Amino acid sequence: MNSFVSRLLLSFVLLVICKPGAQSLPLPCIDPPGITFFKGTWKDVLAEAKRQHKPVFLDVYTTWCPPCKRMANEAFPNSKIGGRYNVHFINYQLDAEKGEGIAIARQYLVASYPTSLFIAPNGDLIHRAVGYGGINAMLVQADHVLSLPRLKSTVAKGDKAYADGKRDPDFLKKYLQTRQSLSRPINDVLDAYIDALPASERTAAQTVHFVAETIQSADTKAFNLLITNRPGLLESDPAQERLSNAISVALYRVLRNDFDRAISTRDEQLLEKVITNSERNDASANPFVIRQEVQKQEASNDYRLKFHKQTQNFARYQTIAEPIARDQLMSQAIADLHEQDSIVAIRMQTAESALPDSIRNNPIFNPPMKKHIASWKVARSLYEIADTYRTMGTSATQWEAALAWAERSVRLYRTHDSLHTFAQLLQKLGRIQEAVYAQKEAIREAEKEGWPMHDYEAELADMSRN
Repeated sequence: MNSFVSRLLLSFVLLVICKPGAQSLPLPCIDPPGITFFKGTWKDVLAEAKRQHKPVFLDVYTTWCPPCKRMANEAFPNSKIGGRYNVHFINYQLDAEKGEGIAIARQYLVASYPTSLFIAPNGDLIHRAVGYGGINAMLVQADHVLSLPRLKSTVAKGDKAYADGKRDPDFLKKYLQTRQSLSRPINDVLDAYIDALPASERTAAQTVHFVAETIQSADTKAFNLLITNRPGLLESDPAQERLSNAISVALYRVLRNDFDRAISTRDEQLLEKVITNSERNDASANPFVIRQEVQKQEASNDYRLKFHKQTQNFARYQTIAEPIARDQLMSQAIADLHEQDSIVAIRMQTAESALPDSIRNNPIFNPPMKKHIASWKVARSLYEIADTYRTMGTSATQWEAALAWAERSVRLYRTHDSLHTFAQLLQKLGRIQEAVYAQKEAIREAEKEGWPMHDYEAELADMSRN
């Protein structure tokens, strides 16, 4: 029961924190994990590499090596490193002075630490890198390994066989993994692989896990497979919980990928597909919650506002943002929002009382705005719209409207960024003395929140000179 309650509560907290309203892309605000290292023997690692048709990334380290520790603390938890290495390699670590590490380090002539070895599934050395040059260097290193001719030649053979119509599942699985290791599109191959599987294997946990690890876009049969085979919230089996988590991460990842692609190509048809698929994902993730039309519209507007802002289409942005700010956000009385804050806080406290201290004391359940969720949500939405008007608006009329939204945001939930936007709008409108006062307040709030103040202080000095 505790597992079920905690997952429900986590879904609620993510909903109110990660979907603050206008401009807030409805995706999780938790960064993806860093590198996942395989657990087992060296023999097991090579067997897994053969099974997945991937090379091995082997980190050879010692406990006394400072660069090794820096690499472990800085690079391995990094989401970009994890995203690259988890997809393309089987990751493994060995202490060069303990256990199997002694023989393996000797076998591959490791003499300095850390040493990164990239090894083929048959044990052949593909590439060696000595030392730690930072996160970007590790990303470049991975790209270099994946571009080596011995890896490229494999996919050329697969291209011909695929073009000739070869469609047996074993071939397709190996082929799409090789394409993915070279950062090539795999949507058609993954869907062909799903079609080629017998019906009994298509929904097996192992297949679903593989699809979750491999999927690149939501506009695929693979997305449908993950949506329809997602374990329910009431599932208490640890293996099913792991599968559920893997599916959630995969679905949010591909939605973000598709949305980023829609922005980069200015493709509004793809944007609408993202909105539709995102709604399907939300409904699948929270089957006990009946989403009202107003919630669906809010999520759609979030995407469209973000899209128009990123593509610099302020005219289209205005047609959506202004009615939201004027007719929805500004129309909510502050007293009513504060009453909602109290109701939500009581409900959350009641739900949390069923949880163990280890969950209840987790920082994710105790964000700064926890007792002011309703006010914060409206305040954040108003701030984001006002700040976009500040940066993209071109007339005093637009800035006057934004100033009212920023002022309400500050009154509802005071933060350094909302105060900063308020000050900047006052400056644009020539109200310098008021702008200076608001900027000083932004600096005080930034100091309390532990936010760097250098830029704010420089802007204050500029204001004071005018």
